[in-house]
Amino acid sequence: KDLSLNHSMISLGSCTMKLNATSEMIPVTWPELCDIHPFAPHDQVTGYHELIEDLNKDLAEITGFAAVSAQPNSGATGEYAGLMAIKGYLTSKG
Repeated sequence: KDLSLNHSMISLGSCTMKLNATSEMIPVTWPELCDIHPFAPHDQVTGYHELIEDLNKDLAEITGFAAVSAQPNSGATGEYAGLMAIKGYLTSKG
């Protein structure tokens, strides 16, 4: 059964599973991106760092934010990050 917002509430943390199209998830299955060991030495992952930093800079420029983070991905931590961004904006406006 498909679940949508006009029939039910979608639980927190399920956005990645429900809202990302399969075609958007394909790149994370590429061996060049997904086969890195989580404890790989820093000097062996400079390309990954460059890719993420460039993406963050591009997204910041596109959105007009001062900065963008690749983490958190989604779920409760993503919701919290969004709320903190809204809070920061509202605080800056007084």
